[in-house]
Amino acid sequence: SPRHPVMLFLDDMQWADSTALDVVHSILSDTRGSCMFFVGTYRDNEVRVDHDIFNFIERLEISNVRTTKLHLAGLNQHDLNTMIS
Repeated sequence: SPRHPVMLFLDDMQWADSTALDVVHSILSDTRGSCMFFVGTYRDNEVRVDHDIFNFIERLEISNVRTTKLHLAGLNQHDLNTMIS
């Protein structure tokens, strides 16, 4: 519910198979009053254009699930040193 939202975070989704992605899609596309915030990450250098993750994202959009995509680059040496110092 909006008073008690649920957040689901799945990392390394490049390892998810189509069955796991189907389960996540079912959860996210269920519109029976649920209040879900989902964050999924995958390494774009570990997937090809035919990977199931892209079909998963397209199916979410077709199901009118609001999506936002962010591309994050890796840290360079200077930024990494600044962060850990």
